[in-house]
This record gives sequence, structure tokens and C-alpha cells, in this order.
Amino acid sequence: MKPSEFWDCTYRELYVFVKSNNSKSEEDYKKNIVLFDALGNKIIDVIGRKRPKGISLVRNTFKSLFEKELEPTYHQQTPEEQIKILRSMK
Repeated sequence: MKPSEFWDCTYRELYVFVKSNNSKSEEDYKKNIVLFDALGNKIIDVIGRKRPKGISLVRNTFKSLFEKELEPTYHQQTPEEQIKILRSMK
């Protein structure tokens, strides 16, 4: 947004602009963290040090930032879904 556009916009437009820029920078920050985590894992593998498989040490450190990505997704099957799955197994 240019300064001249800033003075001519409404509060709502400004709020949407700031909110979208904030979410974009947060997504970029998350992507960089994941990239550096992968790079760190590759370096650790090259060095030969053992680490637990399937555990992201960086994502666990930044739990508050990755709340949506780390929350477990449990889906309880309905009886109809169970019947459908069992019938498809025949």
C-alpha cells in the first residue's frame, strides 16, 4: 500500500491489509522454521548422531506457533461409516 492509498482508505480496508500482511509474514516464518528444521535433521543424519524418528524437535520447541499443525485430528467413525467400510472389505 502506498502512502497516498493509506490516507484515502477506510479503517476496514486498512485492517484487512494489516491482517493479511501479518498472516503472510507468519506463514513465511513457519515455512522458514520447517525448512531449517529439515536442514538440521539432514545435518544430524550426515554427522551420524541418532535422534528419535518422527519427532520434530523444532516444532515441539515452537508449539505455540504451530498450534493448528500439531493438534491431533481425531475422527470418530459413525456407525454408517463403519458399516460401509466393512461392506467394502467383502
